[in-house]
Amino acid sequence: MSEKDLKALDKLFDRKLKPSNEKLDSHTVSLMNLEKEIKVYMDALDVERKRINGDDKRLDVIEENLDLNL
Repeated sequence: MSEKDLKALDKLFDRKLKPSNEKLDSHTVSLMNLEKEIKVYMDALDVERKRINGDDKRLDVIEENLDLNL
């Protein structure tokens, strides 16, 4: 790499990026709504998993009492 190339790279790295908060701010509310919706689905999934695990335990008792080997 030549001296000229290094100076060109140096100029590229010296340039500062201008922040673009406008676009981020417009999407913030949408992202927050998505996060809330995902949390609701995660909570529902946790409840469903607990229900399924409870059913599994009851089925285990039934299978043992009926002497089923599944």
